[in-house]
Amino acid sequence: MMIQEVQQEAQQAAQQAAQDAPTIELAPGLVDGSAFKSADGVMEMVNTVWNTQLFSLNDQPITVSQLVIAFLVLIIGIFLARLISARIGKRVLPRMNVNAGAASAIQTILYYTILLLTVLVSLQIAEVPLTALAFFGGAIALGFGFGSQNVINNFISGLILLIERPIRIGDLVTINDQQGVIAAIGARATKLESYMGSTFVVPNSIILENSVTNWNMPTSSIKSIVGVGAAYGSDTAKVRSLLEEVMNNHPLVSTSSENTVMFVNFGDSSLDFEIHCRIHPKNVQEAKTFESDLRFKIDEVFREHEIEIPFPQRDLHVKSGLAASNAAKPD
Repeated sequence: MMIQEVQQEAQQAAQQAAQDAPTIELAPGLVDGSAFKSADGVMEMVNTVWNTQLFSLNDQPITVSQLVIAFLVLIIGIFLARLISARIGKRVLPRMNVNAGAASAIQTILYYTILLLTVLVSLQIAEVPLTALAFFGGAIALGFGFGSQNVINNFISGLILLIERPIRIGDLVTINDQQGVIAAIGARATKLESYMGSTFVVPNSIILENSVTNWNMPTSSIKSIVGVGAAYGSDTAKVRSLLEEVMNNHPLVSTSSENTVMFVNFGDSSLDFEIHCRIHPKNVQEAKTFESDLRFKIDEVFREHEIEIPFPQRDLHVKSGLAASNAAKPD
């Protein structure tokens, strides 16, 4: 008896589910082909399909027309989001004297804001309740699991970088021993252009979780150190005066109390000096070019004033035992 009761209950549940399941009713003219015999029949068929109910959410019917309009609104919204954000970021903000880094941040945030509003409008047109979104969002989160954790982490990290702006486009930075200029800050990763011309794609989460050296903050100047050696016996006061002249005459050197020439060491082969100065390079190449220009000028000035830059000196000692053993060998 128990088995029969369970079977009856299962049959009743299946019948009830079949009754509650959404059905798509086709127009009679579409089945037998009579709808295509006249223009009125075609229009009637199109109207029937356009208003066909596909399914329902929370007792709210969802028709073909709602989904099609919502999809079109979404596509148009994505296009407008890209167009509007790009126009404002590249044309409007520069005219308002907003720097490139801030303009890029505003452009990205504006794009995602418009995109979010577009999605909400599309859902409103389709009359999809937000409770259904919560359900599907939970299902998607469970489905992706840990696979989407890094993507979400990098996306949130990108928003933090755009809002707090610890780094900006055009900044000279060092990330994980890689030095370069920030070319772009995206939603998932940041592009870093190195001195050699290669581009490094660094996930945004790595920038937040690791130590980053920003050479452009708090100011756009960096400290450059160029070393040079003078031969023993050289006039150290004259060497200092010449190095100060070379440093101060370079156009890239900014006025700073840190600009100085230091006598750093009595080296093995030379008297060691260093030029310490503040410069404002636009990129890594300009900083390296500055150091090269300074070395060229130092070599020229030292030659004019007959100050020698010595070669490394080494003393070679030959053991006498080696010579005696060679002499003892028979011819």
